[in-house]
Amino acid sequence: MFAQGWMVPMLGGVVLLALVAVVLLVRSWPRKPRLSPEELADIAETPMPTLQKRAWLALSIGIGALAIITAILSSKGATSYWVDDDLRLVILGIFMVGLLGSFGVTNLQLMRLRGRKQLDERDRAVLARAPTAQMTLVVLGVAAWVIGLTQHFHDEGTVPVVYLYLMFGSVILLMMIGQSLGILLGYWFGVRNGEG
Repeated sequence: MFAQGWMVPMLGGVVLLALVAVVLLVRSWPRKPRLSPEELADIAETPMPTLQKRAWLALSIGIGALAIITAILSSKGATSYWVDDDLRLVILGIFMVGLLGSFGVTNLQLMRLRGRKQLDERDRAVLARAPTAQMTLVVLGVAAWVIGLTQHFHDEGTVPVVYLYLMFGSVILLMMIGQSLGILLGYWFGVRNGEG
């Protein structure tokens, strides 16, 4: 089975590298003066914005779907995914739940007119910065897949088609996870730097 030895460390490495890159990118954003401990305590007592709550839920859905798919493929192998129709449908179902769940929680609500009217200027600033984390995660995901597949199949000279399907699905899920992560990091860094 192709995936047994390297898939879990590779996907774990992708997530770890992406988190580091997102934190570094967000830390490079322009900053305002830091708040005093009293001001931070006042902000801590305020309720969490709806967009932030939805981002936490979408992040949980996306990471959960990616983790379940990774666990199944680690135990069964990528070749089983390719030849076993039942397994492929199960993984496709988990992928669709993760994708549509994450999309429905954040993006679908923002597309509705009522959802856009509930956003204040802080929410709009966070949403404007979120694609930075999103694209960073996508680029790192593609890079990790390409490097991992190239190293694993270097001697054969070709990559089995099944890995292209898996790469596509994981990158789409990473895109949704990256958006939620960007929103959450935007709130976290924004509040800590006086934008909250």
